[in-house]
Amino acid sequence: MARPPRKLTRRSASLLFVALFLVLATVVGFASYGMELGSLILGGIQTAVRSTGSALATAVERVGAYGSALVYARGIYAENDGLRLENQYLSAQLSIARDDAAELARLQAQLGLQQGLAVKTVLAQVTGRTTNLGSLDVFIDHGSSAGVAVGAGVFAADPATAQVYAFGKVHSTSRSTAVVLSLLDSRCVISGINRRTGEDVIIKGSDEEYCRLSYISPLPQFQAGDIVVTSSSSSLFPPNTPIGVVAQLTTGDATELVLRPFAAVWGTRTVLVALGAK
Repeated sequence: MARPPRKLTRRSASLLFVALFLVLATVVGFASYGMELGSLILGGIQTAVRSTGSALATAVERVGAYGSALVYARGIYAENDGLRLENQYLSAQLSIARDDAAELARLQAQLGLQQGLAVKTVLAQVTGRTTNLGSLDVFIDHGSSAGVAVGAGVFAADPATAQVYAFGKVHSTSRSTAVVLSLLDSRCVISGINRRTGEDVIIKGSDEEYCRLSYISPLPQFQAGDIVVTSSSSSLFPPNTPIGVVAQLTTGDATELVLRPFAAVWGTRTVLVALGAK
């Protein structure tokens, strides 16, 4: 038989009320802690988001600044490269202008020397040379149509010293060109005179850097340093045209006197060719 329910006593009611209060307090405490925890988590997230956003913005600004600097640097480099090319062009133009001015001055000085010669001459350009064994031909751009004849004397004008020197003689001609034998060519033979002693001498090329001397006087008085000029008996050049200077040449145990031409045989770019009799 079921037992009748027990009546709630005052003591039991008090205990139940205390238990309910504790449960309610616990629930409220957990709820409050959860809210604080949620607030902390939310705050951390917001802080992290703000920090990340700030870092991202800073990175974007830095990338933008680097890009701007790179574009600026490339512009400066391109401008400098353009200025460098322009400077090279201007330098080349200046060099050409200076060369032209120097060449004009040289030709004007050469023209003055040409007008001072006792014979009529034509200015010819050296167009080529041969350096084969036994041949030192010099080619010029004037021939028979300009009055150049075989055997005519050829001069080299040196504006630096204001002198005209014997260079050689015309060997052959065509209508528009001619071949000149320089003093160094062994086929070139001319007569000269020792300016100091007045002795006559025959000058012959050696195919090297000097000319050999054949003396006419039985006891020649030539010595190193003597100046040899053309004589009045020359059929190629007017008298007293400088030819070269006497120098000593030692080969082994033998020493001989040779002639070093004044004319720059290898460096002459233009020559004067006699057109008529002296």
